[in-house]
Amino acid sequence: MKTDVTKKYHLIQLQPGLILPILFLMVNLTGSFTFAQQNRPISFGTLLEAQNVIEGARKLAKSLINPASPQWRAKGDQRRTYFFSEANANEPYRVCVPENWDGKSKLPLVMFLHGGGSNESSYLDQNNKQMVKLANEHGFLLVSPMGDKGAYGNFLRLSAPFGNEKGAADLMAQVTPASELTNELSEKDVINVLELILHEYPIDSSAMFLTGHSMGSGGTWYIGGKYRNYWNALAPMSGPFVQEKGYPWDSLHQMSFFVTEGIQTPSLEGSRAIRSWMNSHGFNLKYKEVNADHGGMVPIVLPDVFDFFDSCRTDPVRVVSPRIHVQSPHIMKLSIIYQNPQSIQINLQLRESIQNSTITIYDDLGRECYSGVISIVSSKSYLNKINLSTGTYFAKVRSGQYTGYSSFIVTN
Repeated sequence: MKTDVTKKYHLIQLQPGLILPILFLMVNLTGSFTFAQQNRPISFGTLLEAQNVIEGARKLAKSLINPASPQWRAKGDQRRTYFFSEANANEPYRVCVPENWDGKSKLPLVMFLHGGGSNESSYLDQNNKQMVKLANEHGFLLVSPMGDKGAYGNFLRLSAPFGNEKGAADLMAQVTPASELTNELSEKDVINVLELILHEYPIDSSAMFLTGHSMGSGGTWYIGGKYRNYWNALAPMSGPFVQEKGYPWDSLHQMSFFVTEGIQTPSLEGSRAIRSWMNSHGFNLKYKEVNADHGGMVPIVLPDVFDFFDSCRTDPVRVVSPRIHVQSPHIMKLSIIYQNPQSIQINLQLRESIQNSTITIYDDLGRECYSGVISIVSSKSYLNKINLSTGTYFAKVRSGQYTGYSSFIVTN
């Protein structure tokens, strides 16, 4: 008969500044080792306690902030590093701050977690920097950590999508002291970078959002659940790496979720299982499938992800150009398309029906170019014979008590 014996290992010094925590190993008569599961805050994640990680990250951020630095609260697309002593490494991260930020107003934040085999910049540079441009257009500060060398604390992989509890148990049985440490450092790196941003930029705490693809989707589920007090909404893309048991679902009923998937992906059934389970348990879930494979679905759904985050905001967006300040509550969804010759298509969606609307168009210096009344039919309206030269323009649409804002570009 097989008998398991619990064996305790004390602190092991690996290298200067790098300590492996006390680990509990199960030793059976065959000599194989697996970590005990009972002390994990999330059953498929690391042994780290969230509050300890947050406190460590805040202490680090306070030691590194430097208002005298020329980089302090800089705008635009930035590649940065910080020294992470526990990993004995200069950890890279990417931060993109809206070019039109006034330097004072609180910024909404989107954190993106990359997929396996990529780095903090891979996805941001794809498709002609689509994600960076979307963040800038929507007025979000975008931050993307490297996550050191791990998977943000989540041990689940494609062999253990949602609903496959045996697959999850098999993966956890393979966790070693080395893989535990790797994932702990990855998890800490994410929170370190987040706290660095929070200590430097004025961030709107009611508008902080987390998204990621593939391995980064698993990170979104894991970091979003374990550090839930940071986030207002989660948008995992093509990575159903979460389980029904051992996850803080009960504390996430106020969270908004947007799950996206490609119908040509191996993770499709797992994402559909999440959709069914979350809908049956009353979660605030939006779900979308697109006709694409695992990598191809990202550029298709990214605009929807940023629209979703916009819809989750409860405060007005302030869009600032050199001479105009426009307030836009998120009860309205507005987009403007300039269609040559001299035609503008206006797409307007409201939660209630309103008959008459007005539109005012400004150039990038805040000068009024057009103002008039429009009629919205089936969420659309058209303006014809509008002569605009090439450049960037801003449109303000007023419907009843609501005001919407959108920018558009006129090209040759």
